[in-house]
Amino acid sequence: MEMLWRRGFRIVVVVLATIALLGGAVVAVGLWRLLTLDGNIDRIPDALPSGRMARSGDPGEVWLLVGSDLRGDSTAENWRAGESHADTIIVLHAPQGADRAHLISIPRDAWVDVPGHGPDRISNAFRRGGARLLVETVERETGVIIDHVAVIDFQGFERMTDALGGVEVHLVEPVHDPSNGWSWPAGTNRMNGEEALRFVRERKGLPSGDRDRIKRQQAFLKAMATKVSSAELRTDPVRLDAFLEAASGSLAVDEGAGMTTLRAMGARLLEVGPEGMTFLSLPISGTDWIDGKNVAYLDEAVKRDVFDALRDGSLDTYVAEYGLENDVDEVR
Repeated sequence: MEMLWRRGFRIVVVVLATIALLGGAVVAVGLWRLLTLDGNIDRIPDALPSGRMARSGDPGEVWLLVGSDLRGDSTAENWRAGESHADTIIVLHAPQGADRAHLISIPRDAWVDVPGHGPDRISNAFRRGGARLLVETVERETGVIIDHVAVIDFQGFERMTDALGGVEVHLVEPVHDPSNGWSWPAGTNRMNGEEALRFVRERKGLPSGDRDRIKRQQAFLKAMATKVSSAELRTDPVRLDAFLEAASGSLAVDEGAGMTTLRAMGARLLEVGPEGMTFLSLPISGTDWIDGKNVAYLDEAVKRDVFDALRDGSLDTYVAEYGLENDVDEVR
């Protein structure tokens, strides 16, 4: 990825892994197969606002990655019409020529000004106006121009995880979800699609609530990126093809993101590798209840500094100086 414990799947952050492997797949499959895979991907009409100024400063690329709770037929029409919530919102920044990529999670309950609708949780921007309104909202909040947007639904997440033969996540202590009775032991846990959905949905049993949940999302994303970039997968044509089929059939992107665009971003992310990914989340300064909805207030000073640093190319220095990077190799 939006209360998915009530509305469906809470998080689908494997968009990044999808883009990376679809992009890098050109070395493993023939042109005819690439054309088929490209045809599987939904294109979202008018996903990006028109008439925007070109981004100044850092010449890299910025993607908005969205995990959605859409169920059933994930057609481009549904994405455009905003039939679902944005359960996961990540700004992916890939600086040109750098050996790092930054993934900045925005809490779904962040209380923001949604253009044309007024104050609301940021996840509702997607429901109200689809990808375009969410892009406009994120751009207003961050001051960063979004180059491309990619959305994936929870059914695709499950299929992709199973196509990989499961994904391993390391837990520092045993975990128990009191609301559902789900448990995981300490140490390395190999999760299939259904188990992974449970794992990334949980919040009630976590000491830091939503912050720990976001770290879980990022940990799973890194684990999947590790799996999809492995030589083991790329040399297994049957499993590779099954993953690509599941991934391409679950992904929706803006109309400007053709296979050439995906291939270029994939090549960059494969070169960076999982260890070159910096994960952080925008901190929350407080919470409240408004009209029966639990909302989170972002730390405005940190938010401003993070995206100022992104724009001028100093984000790595800023994150290191203030200790903002999330350690996702071991999570609760």
